[in-house]
Amino acid sequence: MSIPCATLPYILTALETKQEDLRAQGIDPHSLVAIYNDFLTRKVELNAISKITADTLLQAPGAHAIRYRIKDPLHLLRKVIRKKAEYPERVIDHHSYLDWINDLAGIRVLYLYKESWRSLGQYIQEVWPLKRPPVAYIHEGDTGMLVEELEKEGCILRRHPLGYRAVHYVISTQPHRQRYFVEIQLRTLFEEGWSEIDHSIRYPDHACNGFARDLLTVLNRLTADADDVATFIKSFFDKAQAKAFNKSAAAWKSEERQELGGQIERLPVTPEEKQQLLQHIRQMLGDGNAAE
Repeated sequence: MSIPCATLPYILTALETKQEDLRAQGIDPHSLVAIYNDFLTRKVELNAISKITADTLLQAPGAHAIRYRIKDPLHLLRKVIRKKAEYPERVIDHHSYLDWINDLAGIRVLYLYKESWRSLGQYIQEVWPLKRPPVAYIHEGDTGMLVEELEKEGCILRRHPLGYRAVHYVISTQPHRQRYFVEIQLRTLFEEGWSEIDHSIRYPDHACNGFARDLLTVLNRLTADADDVATFIKSFFDKAQAKAFNKSAAAWKSEERQELGGQIERLPVTPEEKQQLLQHIRQMLGDGNAAE
């Protein structure tokens, strides 16, 4: 089946630009047409690669759900234009764009608990070679153990002003003669929810006013709080199970009990909720002073 080819007038109209404007940016308009048409011939292969990669990632420890997509051809051209502005010395044409664009195929791996990114990242690096070190996007105000772990695992940290959080890996894969780069994004389910809502409000071309921005900032903070509570839940019950909690409350050492109380004090919940949680801990450990 033949694939229809785009023409220069179609590309210019779709991008809402003119030949002279592109040339002023150092871009040959005909090269954009060639990239567009070349990419159309590769979509079936890229879709197959994405599915194989996604199926492989489903075997990774901690993976909860997988989503993947192939880049929209017009979005590809807009990215080529942005990359040319960012790196004027680069020659990005239909011969070289496969080497410069890292997310022709994009895969999103969702996981439940914040610490799962580490086992997922290790799995990715065991299966595929990386084009570059992983990039971890964190909130401007993020600090603490998770940030330290990201640095320790060799991630490049990039603080995102809008609060976007994820770890990006760019893998190299070559199931046939052509090598492709695929971007794999790791994020929690809560981060995915915030990101999708944020994207639907800000894009495409939405005028995001101060009211909307502040609401999205609040939602971002609540998302981070939800991840913190989920992490605490898993940490507590993993430790409780390891100690056969229901059979031997005495297995909890004094330092562990104090640490548990400190963790509850740091949870992003109301003072009343903290007191209720501390009371539950005292009852479960059979120690009236356990978590004070």
